[in-house]
Amino acid sequence: MGFNTALARLSEESFQFLLKNGKRSSMLDGHDFESLTLCSWKFLKETLPELIKIGNFEKLVLEIFRDRGINIFSCDVDRIEPNDILHFIFWIKDELEAINKLEADNLNSEPDADLNAAGIHEMNVFGDLNTIDQLAGGDILKWEAIKQLRYHQVFDKQLKSIIENRIEKKYAKAKSKPKQK
Repeated sequence: MGFNTALARLSEESFQFLLKNGKRSSMLDGHDFESLTLCSWKFLKETLPELIKIGNFEKLVLEIFRDRGINIFSCDVDRIEPNDILHFIFWIKDELEAINKLEADNLNSEPDADLNAAGIHEMNVFGDLNTIDQLAGGDILKWEAIKQLRYHQVFDKQLKSIIENRIEKKYAKAKSKPKQK
């Protein structure tokens, strides 16, 4: 019986209990995945959410191995103990929550009044594509290359840009003030 089938047999109450109290592990089939930030940006932001949304955890396991460069087949995933997969899925859930908090705490900044007045929020319809396009310098031919970067590299570059922008704004403000004698 596959993992998805075993999971479907759990009652909602049992699943919620396991979700709250279940063991978490970054280890699966002898591999330590350490952190989801080591995954490619594309896997973390596109593939993983889609597989979670449709509840295809067997494919999720297969794809995370492949994202890390570990050759594995569906039959290899089928032989992994369902409990081990469940512990791994719970670890993924915790990792995603930590990444969301990290982004909320570090990458969100309110645009200045002029940008708000100009309608900067209209760009929100593009979601994460804004990040990819900015890192690609507006060159659509570079989008896929950016998506293949490790998530932590994209995060670090975004954070660096935000800090640089804050410094530039403070510097411009300080330079525009008349000097006192």
